[in-house]
Formats: sequence, C-alpha cells, structure tokens
Amino acid sequence: MESKVEGHSIGADDYLVKPFQSEEILAKVKAQLERSHRIHAEIVRLLQTSSGRAVEPQLVAVLPAPAPLPLTPAEERVFWEVIQGYTNKQISDRLFISPRTVQAHLGSIFSKLQLENRAQLVRFALERGYKPPQT
Repeated sequence: MESKVEGHSIGADDYLVKPFQSEEILAKVKAQLERSHRIHAEIVRLLQTSSGRAVEPQLVAVLPAPAPLPLTPAEERVFWEVIQGYTNKQISDRLFISPRTVQAHLGSIFSKLQLENRAQLVRFALERGYKPPQT
C-alpha cells in the first residue's frame, strides 16, 4: 500500500499489481492513451482559439507584456515544456532531471500560479500571452 501511495505522490499515473492479466494492462494503456489524446486535443483547441482571434495590428504594440512568471529558473523551464505538451517523462529526458523532480517542480508551479492541472496551466499561458523563449 505504501509503495502505491509513494508511486502516485512522485507522479505515477497508474499502478499495476502483480500478478496481472494482459487484458488489465491493455485497458490501462488504452485509458492513458485516450487521456493523452484528450489533453492534446484541448491544447490544440486552445492554440487555435488564441491564434484565431482578430486583433487590430495597431493594438498589438500597445498590449502590455505579460507579467514575469513568479517561478525559479528550473520551474520556468518545466513550465515551458508543459506548455508545449510534453509528458513528465519527456520533460525529464529533455531537461536531464528525474521524473520526480519534474513532478516536484509542477507541484510548485501549480501552487504559485494557483492552478490545479496541466490544462489550466496551458490555458493560463495562452490567455495571458506568454510565449516560449527563443532558443
């Protein structure tokens, strides 16, 4: 029981107890894929909505820049990776940090920005005009 709680607390999406049947793992994989597709579809919808807005060209220069993010540099790197739709594992690989560290940064980001999940984080960034830094 403790290992299940610990696994979820460090970012596990699901837990499988041995012995298990192949149908069980297949159902869990399908559920995760469907969840991932729903999140991706929401991100695409938000991007289309934000880029589809008609804005008068002369107003673009007048719009204020978004407020600086109240995040540490490490949290900000995770923030931008999440905004681009990467999973915790992908972020971990891209930033050369552990998945547990990614999860810890996400928890801190959610707390500082008073958000509850990744979809809210993406919406937050899009609605406030945050753009990923140019690399």
